[in-house]
Amino acid sequence: MDLPKLPTTFSVDDENGIHRIFEVERRIMGTGILLTARERWEHCYEFAVDGELVADQHTLFNQLKEKTKRGLSKTYLETGEYPSGEPYITVKGDHLKGVLSYSETNSEAPLVIIDGKPYTWKEVGRLLQAFEGFQVKIEMKDLADEWEE
Repeated sequence: MDLPKLPTTFSVDDENGIHRIFEVERRIMGTGILLTARERWEHCYEFAVDGELVADQHTLFNQLKEKTKRGLSKTYLETGEYPSGEPYITVKGDHLKGVLSYSETNSEAPLVIIDGKPYTWKEVGRLLQAFEGFQVKIEMKDLADEWEE
């Protein structure tokens, strides 16, 4: 199998102009190729694409960069400060998207990575309290799958 040389890192600015650096990992699996882009620290942004074993890996890499750009072009949480000076975090609009991640401090509940930051289930629950009485839909997708917008 041909393994062309691919860049090991790339950078993208997020919606707020923050420069983010991603490390690229290539995994060859029995049925395909998975490319993953992760920021350089634990519990942060992560994106992936996959393709057939015969896929053009440079094209997959470009798809990964584009997916990362799309993923960083929108944030789901808004921070601010009440007139009293107390900080707050709230859900923008009525849509929240994140990635589940293992929690070293609580093996019974995963962390939820939202906007590149880890939140506990308790913290996510606090974020959702403003939506009491609303319906909720939780949908799971593989990291390499695309969301329909």
